[in-house]
Amino acid sequence: MSELLTTREVQNILKVDRITVYRMLQDGRLKGVKIGQQWRFAREEVQRLFNGQTAASGEAGASSAAEAQPALSAATLPVHCLQTVQNLFSSVSALGSLVIDAAGEPVTAMSGTCALCRMLQESPVGVQACRSAWREMAAGSANGERQFTCHAGLTSITAPILDGNTLVGWMLVGQALLSAADAQALLDQAAELARRFALPVSAVQESIRKAPIIPSDKHDQMHSWVKDASRAMESILQERTGFIVRMQRIADLTQIG
Repeated sequence: MSELLTTREVQNILKVDRITVYRMLQDGRLKGVKIGQQWRFAREEVQRLFNGQTAASGEAGASSAAEAQPALSAATLPVHCLQTVQNLFSSVSALGSLVIDAAGEPVTAMSGTCALCRMLQESPVGVQACRSAWREMAAGSANGERQFTCHAGLTSITAPILDGNTLVGWMLVGQALLSAADAQALLDQAAELARRFALPVSAVQESIRKAPIIPSDKHDQMHSWVKDASRAMESILQERTGFIVRMQRIADLTQIG
């Protein structure tokens, strides 16, 4: 029989507060059983979460789409709220967007993904190339860079997301080209991209033609947009922090679990 852990033991292993444990239990990231008035959790289940595995990626033969899903290392962030802001931003701006953590791992699922990115994400090689690019963007952003060209030749802008004074991640906006000249240069590289990712040249060319082109007079506005989106997310984190503090006080008083 699997060893059962208390809520406090789960907190100590995952390095999270009690409210986060209950939130993960509610949204299905963590499974438990209620014995009387107390929750108990299988050690194997907690260890799976600690190791950053999802139920899909932990199985043999998991798809590349599952591998591209947000990492559980960001489980303490209000992912649903951040995703909602991100989705709205992409809907309004017609640009791709993503939240990554401070190390470059995806926190949200990509929104407004362009045709070229969708095509690359369909292959394990493309997924790994994207993950590598996100890690490089996180490292570069930490050193003050804010504009990047990814492995596919598309441009993204970043802005920090702070929880109080703590950097928790980066907002990435773009998957775009900055001029018609950039679009033509990428078309000239279509054959090489097709070779690297084992894709039909014609399909790559077509997806490049569909990539958004940001006019030069909109470049500054693009930087402003990503800052506004990151600030919206920061306001959510501030509200969340206050809520957690209040709920933690209640939990400490009631001594549940």
